[in-house]
Amino acid sequence: MTQMGTLHTSPDPDSLTSEIQIAADPERVFQALVDPQQVPLWWGQSGIYRCTAFDADLRVGGNWRSTGIGPDGNKFEVHGEFLIIDPPRLLVYTWIASWTGRAQTTVHWELEPKDRYTLLRIRHTGLAARPELTQSYRGWPRMLGWIQAFLETGETVATRPPLQATGD
Repeated sequence: MTQMGTLHTSPDPDSLTSEIQIAADPERVFQALVDPQQVPLWWGQSGIYRCTAFDADLRVGGNWRSTGIGPDGNKFEVHGEFLIIDPPRLLVYTWIASWTGRAQTTVHWELEPKDRYTLLRIRHTGLAARPELTQSYRGWPRMLGWIQAFLETGETVATRPPLQATGD
């Protein structure tokens, strides 16, 4: 079963932080974050949303784009520009999601080697200007569980059990 990362809400309303330990080296984790062949394999789950395509011009100033399908069957897109690329320890890019209009925020991926695993931390910043966006980005812990399951067990969107409605 896919685990979830932990979510930390910053005392400052500008950011959300989530982290997870992954039994893989930082180089392998970094590749799973940026490789157009790998991202659609792990990013998503039936019943929630799933990435169907990922493109990246992996250089500072280069653009990235992810397209997918939501639980309602509607298409979505997220895109941005790479700001910092320091493999395998840091990746920072802007984030503009179709479901939040023109709001631009920033996503920071930090990878820290620890014995036989990598501590993967995501920090999503720029939320203070649009506090209503914070709720849209509380899914990061689940997403960290997806990449962990992919790297540790080979679980993919296709093999992951669909999320069942809980009635909440």
